[in-house]
Amino acid sequence: MAKARSLPMRFHLPFFLTLISATGALAAEPPAGHSAHGEAFNEGPRQAAVLMGGTGEVHFPSSTKSGEAQAFFEQGVGQLHGFWYFEAERSFRQAATLDPDCAMFYWGMAMANVNNKDRAKGFLAKAVERKDKATDREKLWIKTLENYYQEDKRDDKQRELDFIRDLEEIVQSDPTYTEAKAFLAWKIWHAKSKAPISSPMAVNALLDQVFEASPNHPAHHYRIHLWDGFKPSQALKSAAVLGQSAPSIAHMWHMPGHIFSKLKRYDDAAWQQEASTRVDHAYMMKNLILPDQIHNYAHNEEWLVRTFNELGRASDAVALAKSLIANPRHPKINTLDKGSSSASYGRTRLIDTLIQWERWSQLEELCSGDSPWLPKAVQEGHEALRLRGLGLAQFHLDRGEALDTTIAELKQFQVELKQKKIEDAKDEAKPKAEKPKEAASPAAKAKGKGKGKAGAGKKNEAKPKASDADKALAELQILAALIHEDADSAKKQLLTIKDEIPADRLARYWLAVEDPQKAIETANKINQNFAGLATKASILALAGKPDEARKTIDQVRKVSFAADPTLPVAARLDALVESLDVKNGWRGKAPIRKDSGVRPELDTLGPIHWSPPMAPKWMALDLDLNPVNAATLERKPTLLIFYLGQSCTHCMEQMEAVLKRSKDFEKAGLQLVGVTPEPPSLAKRILDKHDVPFPIYCDPSLDMFRAFRAHDDFEQLLLHCVALIDSKNRIRWIDISYDPFMDLDFLIQESQRLLRLE
Repeated sequence: MAKARSLPMRFHLPFFLTLISATGALAAEPPAGHSAHGEAFNEGPRQAAVLMGGTGEVHFPSSTKSGEAQAFFEQGVGQLHGFWYFEAERSFRQAATLDPDCAMFYWGMAMANVNNKDRAKGFLAKAVERKDKATDREKLWIKTLENYYQEDKRDDKQRELDFIRDLEEIVQSDPTYTEAKAFLAWKIWHAKSKAPISSPMAVNALLDQVFEASPNHPAHHYRIHLWDGFKPSQALKSAAVLGQSAPSIAHMWHMPGHIFSKLKRYDDAAWQQEASTRVDHAYMMKNLILPDQIHNYAHNEEWLVRTFNELGRASDAVALAKSLIANPRHPKINTLDKGSSSASYGRTRLIDTLIQWERWSQLEELCSGDSPWLPKAVQEGHEALRLRGLGLAQFHLDRGEALDTTIAELKQFQVELKQKKIEDAKDEAKPKAEKPKEAASPAAKAKGKGKGKAGAGKKNEAKPKASDADKALAELQILAALIHEDADSAKKQLLTIKDEIPADRLARYWLAVEDPQKAIETANKINQNFAGLATKASILALAGKPDEARKTIDQVRKVSFAADPTLPVAARLDALVESLDVKNGWRGKAPIRKDSGVRPELDTLGPIHWSPPMAPKWMALDLDLNPVNAATLERKPTLLIFYLGQSCTHCMEQMEAVLKRSKDFEKAGLQLVGVTPEPPSLAKRILDKHDVPFPIYCDPSLDMFRAFRAHDDFEQLLLHCVALIDSKNRIRWIDISYDPFMDLDFLIQESQRLLRLE
């Protein structure tokens, strides 16, 4: 091992002594960056926790003698209640660092991985090893997970029911035990997809007992989930206090938005979701956490975009959708292929928003040329939506030839998709070619005999669903007929439409082909939000239904209090109100709420958009022992590659891969800097084996590694890291891991994408 690697202790001392006592000798040392305690400890947070406050009032005694460890444990329990699993695990790891013999701290780590069975079992094993030191009550808690993860023949429903029964046993052992009741309520809800809740009111009564003992308990979260699906008004009181009960946890601000949205109180929902995003952003920027590392972050953001749209806050919706697109991407957590990620949601919501508010010039600009915002995609859904949006913009901007070109591009895309499916099918069929062909079943034979006979076999033959590309093409071809003044062709195509086109646009097309009755029928299916009602009013008026249009304007007035007055739809409403002689106009007053809770100022919670944090200050040595810092580097985008020394095999594999691609990085406008914990005398030996065209900086003090969080504070070992620093000294992208980042194509492309979005 390199000398510099031996400067810090390999493990935190209590962990180290525990490992020796358990095994009698040290196990073989794991690869650099990997935990000494097993694979479960490789993932998740590796930096120290802090007592942040604002994570919920919980009282959960453990057998630890360390008051500080107990504080971290209860913080972790509060974070569990808020589904903030990443930070909950960090809190439990911190507690275990202070007292490695307390079994409940490992129980907490397992609970923080309720959605990751393999990791949960790894942490549970550590808890079970320490059961002999646990209290009788703690053994019951550990037993719940032992039984749950036991490999046996139970089906999923029985496994969930047994977990519930084990939690009931803890409650029965002490009817005053508030935390046991809270976790029981959680589990009954959590298991509902496999063991349906037979009586929500019974669970509600259980939660009443929790709040009687602890009025601000974060279990208000569970009451919201309990009633969210079918009777949201039952959780209104919990919605008013949940965020305030655990203000450091963004998800606790988000969840009341579910209730307010279901009650169509979109102003309240927007406030809650904005509070959530602000708390998330403040935390991420402080701790160098990528946005999509946080559970449900992207879900909150995309819902907030939709809520802004419900209110007519078009500019806010566009800005937030663009912010999602601008978030750093990572192949594990945030790409267009991952449907619930910032990248996917941002792209979809931006196009939908620009279409809804008729921002045609902006949509055309962002979808065309080499724009980094909405470039061509390989995924069918994303590319079909881009071309559909582009075609809509071209139609409304009266660009007929451009629309024809977009339709041709969409048809070519369909050809490519079809060819890819054929090739994929061939690849899938290759392994099966050697298998004997199975005889057709009697049912299959009967189905075959029915072919060609009138009515035979028709019931079971489902018509293939239209793909996203098919739906896009159907709409654009109608637009092409309209822009080329072929109303008959457009009408014929409209008659074949089912659900391929949203009702608000479809109703307008029926008006364009002079079929007011169809337009009215379709208008009655439009969503009853501000944009939908405004469109409906216009269509009814144009279709010769002025009285119905006036009634619809009355409905608009109830939901228009937050709408942007500069929107095209607002201008149409102004004209409509005048032509119909509507005395009270179309804009209503904001409702006065008295049951939304006592709320802090939003600006005090954090920024509404994530932005790259400033890089920490750092100092190191070059290979000639000269001190260097950020000012030493040329003011251009820089990739800092933290490697753990020449004794680290996979570090050297990474460095060799980077060296082979050094010219590619240079062409991309990126300067490279290697950072090693080795002293210059040792680090410069890399030059004996490789021609290194970029500087190597030495950090034997490990201050630079710690500043960039490339350091496991629990076990006192170094981690691999790659960080993109832009010309303004901001961290645009970072990967910190137990293994080096090796996807260099992704790294180059993502660096270029981010830097173009400045």
